[in-house]
Amino acid sequence: MVAVARHGDSHEGAARRRRAVSERPLVSTLVLNWNGAHLLPDCLATLAKQDCPAHEIVVVDNGSVDNSAAVAARYPARWLPMGENLGFTRAYNRAVHDAKGELLFFVNNDMRFEPDCVSRLARVLTADDTLFAADPTQRSWDGARVIHGRTRFVPGSYHDIVVPPWAVEYTAAAAGPVEVPWGCAGSLLVRRDRFEALDGFDPTFFIDFEDTDLCWRAWRRGWRTVYVPDAVLYHKVGMSGDEYQHLIRGVARGQVPKTWFRRRVSYHTNLLRFGLKVLPARDAARLAAALAARAAWHVTRRNLKVALAIVLAFVANARRLPDTLAARRRVAGGARHDHRALLERFTTS
Repeated sequence: MVAVARHGDSHEGAARRRRAVSERPLVSTLVLNWNGAHLLPDCLATLAKQDCPAHEIVVVDNGSVDNSAAVAARYPARWLPMGENLGFTRAYNRAVHDAKGELLFFVNNDMRFEPDCVSRLARVLTADDTLFAADPTQRSWDGARVIHGRTRFVPGSYHDIVVPPWAVEYTAAAAGPVEVPWGCAGSLLVRRDRFEALDGFDPTFFIDFEDTDLCWRAWRRGWRTVYVPDAVLYHKVGMSGDEYQHLIRGVARGQVPKTWFRRRVSYHTNLLRFGLKVLPARDAARLAAALAARAAWHVTRRNLKVALAIVLAFVANARRLPDTLAARRRVAGGARHDHRALLERFTTS
């Protein structure tokens, strides 16, 4: 059994934590793609060389109009067309219905993988029945630096707060597998049964905080996420999905600020929805106050587009508040663990 470091852990209950999935579970790697023909060769070639004994590769295509299908056909991968661009969360939720595996590995198309990446993640995830997800190390494309490692809370201010009063550090080191509050959905291995029990990704999170929301809901159910430092991949950060493609077209037309503005609206909208959906009322109010203070600060600095992005995030959340409150009741109804306990586990103090 692989040992996962966690606060207050002991040998008591070890038998209960042993794997509930099969001895050699099938892993379905779901590669999200949108016009990524130039990215797929590195991704699919290294996935095809994984030493995982039971592994299928599925290219989840969001309506590409390039030659992605022809490129994918060169590799042992199944082509799963969505027919249109459903974004990140909706495409993955739909693809899960066609996946065959007990374990699901969500990955971006702008990654390449060490040959033992999938097997190391699966080994840790299946060794402990209290786990929901396993998160690998992401290194820069040249391997020179870690761009995603151990996630933990650090002291924050209204400029960078995520869960009051904490900001988040994403690149902390770890000597071995260690529990974290959430993993990165761009490369996350999860147990299928628990992903489905959680109703998958929240489809309103097009991009940003969909992984935070998912893993937080899992933890409230008693299902933990673990960071596995020796499972390694390399990431061309920012190269996947239509966000990058829109940016390139924006540069050509001199419209980078517009593209950036949409992303800032999305970021703050999803952060606020996450808070309203899963945080205790007091902390949700503190998060809203911090975002309001952030907007006011940008007004004083004449950064009016940033301030407007935050204001529009409040407007968007006001419009869908009934849906958010209904989701909040569902999260609370299945909760086994208290929010405060999660914060206490992962702070740096």
